[in-house]
Formats: sequence, C-alpha cells, structure tokens
Amino acid sequence: MVKNIPFPEKQDCFEELKRDYSYAKIPPSDYQKVIDCAWEQGEKAAKDIFEQYHHGQFKVILNAYHLKIIEKDMDFVSGHNRYYSDYLSGKNEITLYTKSIALWAKENQLSMDEAINLILSHELYHYLEMNSIGKTSQLYTLPILQMGKLKIGKTGLAILSEIGAYAFTHTYFNLLNSNEYI
Repeated sequence: MVKNIPFPEKQDCFEELKRDYSYAKIPPSDYQKVIDCAWEQGEKAAKDIFEQYHHGQFKVILNAYHLKIIEKDMDFVSGHNRYYSDYLSGKNEITLYTKSIALWAKENQLSMDEAINLILSHELYHYLEMNSIGKTSQLYTLPILQMGKLKIGKTGLAILSEIGAYAFTHTYFNLLNSNEYI
C-alpha cells in the first residue's frame, strides 16, 4: 500500500500552472477555475477506474487495456527536466526510464515497484485522455494570437493534462488506502 504519493497535490498546482508556456495569457481570475477543471477530470476518471479495478496493480490494469510497457535502462534527462516515462498514443506503449525512476524512488523513499506502479497510474490517465475522456489540455483554451478584439486560433494548456494525471493518481490511491476498501 503506497502512503507517499510524491506528485503535486491540488494546492500545489498553481506552481505547475505557472510552468505552462501560455501561463502569461491566462487571466489571473481564471487560475483557480483552470486548476479545478483539470483536477475534477482526473478525480472522476480515477473513481471510474477504481470502480472497475480496486486492487491497485497498474500493470494488470494496463494489460486489460492492451497497453504495452517497455522498460529502458536509462536516466532520461533533457534540458533541466528528468523524464520517468512516456505514453505513445499511436502505439499504445508506455516507456519506463528505469534509471530515472530509481532516482525518483530513492528520493521519495519508495520501492522500485511502488514507484513504477505510481508512474503507470499517471500514464494510464494519459491513455484515458486519448481514448475515452478527452484531452484535459483542451478544457481551457486561449487564442493563439490576439490583436485587440481579433482572436486567431485556439490553444489548450498542456500542463492541465499533468494536473489531471496528478489528481487521478492521488484520488485512486486515496480510495485504495481508505478504510472502506482495506
């Protein structure tokens, strides 16, 4: 049973929102609304998955969705970011970067199995976005270009997808850890 979920909590998501390349275009009055809509989508998806699978073994759950898991023995760092996994929608594959995960697990006092399970839950959310619930990044859109009242194009906020995935993982494991299901 995982007690420590080292993904940002909802109250920490404003810092996450600030990382989005479109952050400066968001009216400050919308910050909380934007976070709330992504978080709620993640919570709902977690509750739906939990109703079907309340054993907490994400390798088993991903197998039910015919998702292939590939492990690469590498620490994937690009620029200032370390990546632990990727979900490739066209191939229905999740790639785990095991050396990166091992560092994350050690930093957060998790076993390797616990860390992989948490990361797989996060990636399942991205799979669900592409295949059933819709892209969380599109829950809030901004014009690509605006000149006065003229607005051209629309872009979503990529960070909303991550916020939804954080909510998914927190909600799922909080349900799993609740006394009701022990």
